[in-house]
Amino acid sequence: MKKSAFDKALVKKVSQCLQDFMHSHQIDQLTADEGSQILSENNILSNRVGPKPGFNFRQLLRDGRDGKIENIDGVYQKRPHTKWIIYRK
Repeated sequence: MKKSAFDKALVKKVSQCLQDFMHSHQIDQLTADEGSQILSENNILSNRVGPKPGFNFRQLLRDGRDGKIENIDGVYQKRPHTKWIIYRK
């Protein structure tokens, strides 16, 4: 299996940033696009690398789903439409 380009420290940093944001703004859930924008604004994960905005974040989510790295806290993939949702914990 191919390794992830992301490491455990980054997963923890991303999880902490998103959960802190949701708690401080009383938000129950975020979409992948919203999460990507928050991470970009906080200089944690680029929003502009890859074929479309948010590519890096979606790849991070896919790597967690595929077991290459730990999952982001509160992440869930809605089926059958495969939309990513991040829930506040």
